[in-house]
Amino acid sequence: MVLSPVIGYHYTQDDRKSKPTTREKKGNNVKNYYEKELLINSTFADRACVMGVYQATLLIQDAMTEFFHQYGCDAVRLSKSHNVVWAVARTKIRFDRHPFWMERVRVRAFPVKLTPIAVHLNVLVETLEGEPLIRCRQELCAIDVADHSLRRVDSTPFPLDMGVSDPVLPDPCRRMKLDLGEEKKVLSHTVRTTDTDMNHHTNNAAYIRLVCDCLPSDFWDRKQIREFDVQYVNESVEGETLDAYLDLEEDAGAVQMKRGDKTLIKSYFLLGPAVSLL
Repeated sequence: MVLSPVIGYHYTQDDRKSKPTTREKKGNNVKNYYEKELLINSTFADRACVMGVYQATLLIQDAMTEFFHQYGCDAVRLSKSHNVVWAVARTKIRFDRHPFWMERVRVRAFPVKLTPIAVHLNVLVETLEGEPLIRCRQELCAIDVADHSLRRVDSTPFPLDMGVSDPVLPDPCRRMKLDLGEEKKVLSHTVRTTDTDMNHHTNNAAYIRLVCDCLPSDFWDRKQIREFDVQYVNESVEGETLDAYLDLEEDAGAVQMKRGDKTLIKSYFLLGPAVSLL
């Protein structure tokens, strides 16, 4: 596979004017966002004392969960009341600046598109003065716990009639066609207990940690991910062995993870110079 160059997106003044606002349909008083302040402590900092893509995935996952929780339809409640959980199909993350260790930030999660079968969320991480740091878009769907079939969003208590906001990351998630061969294999990993989530599947963040582990620390001392796309294709569980395949160029890379011949995730990333507080 040849990696095609992609021009990086920069946050412009026009983008700042389109900062998400609460837009409610007439007669609907449902709050359509979740917001909190957060201190970037050691949980959310990498070896360079800044927030990397793995730590950003943890933060985005928390924001998504807390967004759904305020409507009483987070995965824990839904799995008990409606036999449903939320599954992330695709995620796109763009770093305008990597948050620093002990920096206080504001995190905001909000819907930008609602359909009968999907909830499209944006997550914005910004300084308390409004400087954008991380922008993310996610595509989620409702999955039946028993048979893993797709469920309509209106089969859950999620309020589909809430208003949506303008996206802070309007670019679509990247569609990736990857079929990397054995010569690109760089890592094998057996799924362990701490890799798994409440559904007993490998947690999305664990996959992103493994993507980072495909390259050694001296590489990440020189490079940092500026934009990251991932598509979650199939599930894996404890005891299964995952193989990671890497295609790398100077300023971009792709990682495909497989279980045998079955693709589990496909990811693509753009690289820039490393940033460090050390």
